[in-house]
Amino acid sequence: MYRSILGAHACLLVTLAVFTALPLVVRMAPDDPSVPPRAAISLVLLVVAADIYRRGEHLLQLAVLSVAFLVLSPMLVAQPVTNDSTVSLTLTAVGIMAARLMPIIRALALVGVLGAVHVATLVLLDLPNSGLPFEAMVLVVATAAAAIGFVNAMQASAIATERVREANREQELEITRAEAELVARTMSRRVLHDDVLGTLHLLSDPNAPMRNAEQQCRATAEVIRGVLATSEAPEGDRDSVPAPDEDLPDTWSDLVAQLRASAPVDVEVVVVGRPQRLPALPEAQAAVLLRAAGEGVRNAARHGHVEAATVRLSADRNEVRVEVLDRGLGPGTSPQKGFGLRESVERPLAAVGGRSALLPRPGGGTVLLLVVPRDTTGVLDHAYGLTTGGLGPVRTLARTVAVPLTLAWCVIAAHSVLDHPSTWPSLVVCAGWVLITASIVRRLEGPGPDARWVVLVVGASTVLQVVGISLLPDGAMLDFRSWSIGMCAVPLSVLVLSLPLPVGLVVLLLQVLVVVVAPQVEPDLTNGLFPWGSLNSVITPPVPALVLGTLIRRQGRALRSQRRRELALDQRRAVEEWRATTIDLYFAHVRDEVLPWLDGIADGSVAPDAPDTVARARILASAARDDLYAPGFFDEGLREEVARFRSAGGTVELRAGLEPGGHQRTVGRVLRGLLPIATGRRIIVTPPAAQEGKVRIAVVPAPLAADIDRLHDGAGTGFDSDVDDFRAVLLVDDLPGSG
Repeated sequence: MYRSILGAHACLLVTLAVFTALPLVVRMAPDDPSVPPRAAISLVLLVVAADIYRRGEHLLQLAVLSVAFLVLSPMLVAQPVTNDSTVSLTLTAVGIMAARLMPIIRALALVGVLGAVHVATLVLLDLPNSGLPFEAMVLVVATAAAAIGFVNAMQASAIATERVREANREQELEITRAEAELVARTMSRRVLHDDVLGTLHLLSDPNAPMRNAEQQCRATAEVIRGVLATSEAPEGDRDSVPAPDEDLPDTWSDLVAQLRASAPVDVEVVVVGRPQRLPALPEAQAAVLLRAAGEGVRNAARHGHVEAATVRLSADRNEVRVEVLDRGLGPGTSPQKGFGLRESVERPLAAVGGRSALLPRPGGGTVLLLVVPRDTTGVLDHAYGLTTGGLGPVRTLARTVAVPLTLAWCVIAAHSVLDHPSTWPSLVVCAGWVLITASIVRRLEGPGPDARWVVLVVGASTVLQVVGISLLPDGAMLDFRSWSIGMCAVPLSVLVLSLPLPVGLVVLLLQVLVVVVAPQVEPDLTNGLFPWGSLNSVITPPVPALVLGTLIRRQGRALRSQRRRELALDQRRAVEEWRATTIDLYFAHVRDEVLPWLDGIADGSVAPDAPDTVARARILASAARDDLYAPGFFDEGLREEVARFRSAGGTVELRAGLEPGGHQRTVGRVLRGLLPIATGRRIIVTPPAAQEGKVRIAVVPAPLAADIDRLHDGAGTGFDSDVDDFRAVLLVDDLPGSG
């Protein structure tokens, strides 16, 4: 963002330097007295512009511009040049620099003081006051106000947009975390249920045949190690995160990334021509092409039996083409499209005006050709999206530029009509420019520009420009009576900010062409001179806006690419951590207790049919079931106490849905106190029902009532109990953080 602002500021100073130096090239003799100060001003503007782009804005640059204005501008007035606006241009450069470095009140005060000193210098030196008229001062003040308002709005929008991005980033990471936990939980539970418990049940059954026990224990141990390896692999062994295709435009980069993520085989992407020349894809077309190309890649794997496919991208003036190529079995002599190709390729493409073809590939294989018409409105939507993506909503931005400059030109128009009452019909043109500016600002607050709307606005602006010029009196293009020409710069500056560079240049050049052609058609408008001042007013404000928009979009693309890489890396690291945590939650006991014991049976050091092995298998199976239905509910201490309880003939059942960390909460303390008084009994721990916060602990048969009372007194916090001759039910608070 900051670099974009610096680029636009430097471009503005370069533009001012060019218009300052133009009289040197086209109409001034080398010995003219005003050549040295004019060349010096132009050189100062260029040097400051280069320094701004290289080092940023500093007060020293403001001081240099101010001194150049105070010292050199009176020299120009001493040798006035008709149709010259160098003095006001130099003060404009000072005003914008001051607005960037100082509070707006101080910046405007500095402009006023410099203008007053300039006028006082002219009076003292008895020089004509032709370099800084009232209209120029109004424009300088309005430009400074617009500059500071625009920058402040940009910064506020960027901060707001960054907050939204950060919130979205957190949401994406949370979604990734949920997906990673689901994958890890599903894999862990499958292994616990199908492999670990199956093997332990086999070993705990004294009537089961034991001839294959060692082999099954060995296989189960390998499965457990494989699961643990996915969470404990060293960083260097993990798959690297593929970098996005940075050379592709954003919509294509996203499409390729999604295609590769869902493809069952490797996908190589080839672009015909320069990747940057691929047009931006509207959302509908991108979705259709992704769906169709994905179907083509899946068919290449399913029917072509290939391990890789190639996707070739190309575009011309009318169409965008995506080809899915493989070197598989080919479509046969009379290729036919099945259900998948009809529903995922033909119909979606037809809905957006596209078509497809399934063809044999020369040399063997298949080509699926996908074609959609090139959408020119998509280019405008894409540029507008990138601009608002870098700036945030452009509502405040547009208004901070449009309002002060429009008011300034309205003041200039009114002042001109008061000085020249015969030009009052031109106020209709002023009203027209206000309406066009308001319509552009309103449109940018909504969905953004499309091709038809841009053509309509540019056409109306051109007609209004021609009408305004036709109402000008003789010689008006040499002074501020041509305000109707300069006023078009306000809507142009707002409009071209969010237009692609080629489109913005066409819009700008059309207005320049009208200004250049006008004196050729009617020479009296400039008394035979070239209208440099009118041309300057049309070019100087819109060009920096066009450059600023281009830089913002370019930096926005680079920033989005960088953020995608960072998010991909963050997600990958987070996935590994979350998977490791989830797997560890399920497999901590399996890793430490079950796996070594299975290894002992597999290598023959533990007899599979020994009574101790059978008893141990039953205890381990119960513990594995705990991990399956209530992972992380026990710590090692409580797990050992429960294991001793089970060894003594008791039963503890944990039902699915219990929150991890129960050993730290009241429910853990109650269960720990219940074990000594419920020897040989069955204990069932059930999670809270919906909208409740109490865990239900049922004991069958019921312990002695006196033991329940002592447990109630020693639990530290209360719990409800219901005891009868058959069973005891304890309702224990299990709210988050309880205990």
